[in-house]
Amino acid sequence: MSWVHELVNELPISSAYIFWCTFILLGSAACGGKYFFNKHNPHFNDDQAKIVLGAILSLLGLLIGFVLSISIGGYNERQKTEENEMVVIGAALQRTQLLASPQREQAEKLLHQYLDARIEFFRADNRAENKKWRITSVKKQTELWEIAVAEANQAPNPVIASVLTAYNDLYISQEKTTVSWRYQIPNIVWALLIFFAIVSNFLIGYNARKEQGINTIILLLPFLITMALFIIAEIDIPGKGVIHVTPDDLLSLREVWDNPNK
Repeated sequence: MSWVHELVNELPISSAYIFWCTFILLGSAACGGKYFFNKHNPHFNDDQAKIVLGAILSLLGLLIGFVLSISIGGYNERQKTEENEMVVIGAALQRTQLLASPQREQAEKLLHQYLDARIEFFRADNRAENKKWRITSVKKQTELWEIAVAEANQAPNPVIASVLTAYNDLYISQEKTTVSWRYQIPNIVWALLIFFAIVSNFLIGYNARKEQGINTIILLLPFLITMALFIIAEIDIPGKGVIHVTPDDLLSLREVWDNPNK
């Protein structure tokens, strides 16, 4: 069970906070339905409760499936942007070899710093760090562009034009990543999911109100719904979490760049 310990150790505090708060909220709703409405209500009999519960659970299942597909779509988009940045940076490195010697060495150094900034952007676990590394990468891209422009002014030709295009692609790929680096699920959708989850768990407790003692079985649905919402939230969070996009392609490019003979 070593993987369990590794997961617990890597679990961010914010992720654990989301999980336990959701579970306590839904568990309280289930217990509330059982213990606060344990007397027979002539206006809301058991058959009605079961019909309503079945309908709400069906709608909740559809909502969870739909929202999960949206979050996975956003996650896949972030993966694609990371892969695209690796391709664009690799192409820029190749085009840099076309520059004259002094400019080439300076451009290679800037490009290496740009790659490091993009790696740190994907590793950042909050918006402040994301913004910091985004600004850094924009500055490095601007300096690269100025080097290519100066070279083009001295000797305008199609070769230098290809270098300008490669450096411009750096900015375009970075902006595409920035656009994808956001939450895909609106707050109103989260509110709707939580509302349906609370009502369904309340009705689970209401249907179990005739059972004596503490029924751990009524906590099963809150736990399962909490797990589903937790996974959706972790996939939807752009930064660091249990499930997040890692800069594997960019790290691979840096490894090849630093060790060209391997």
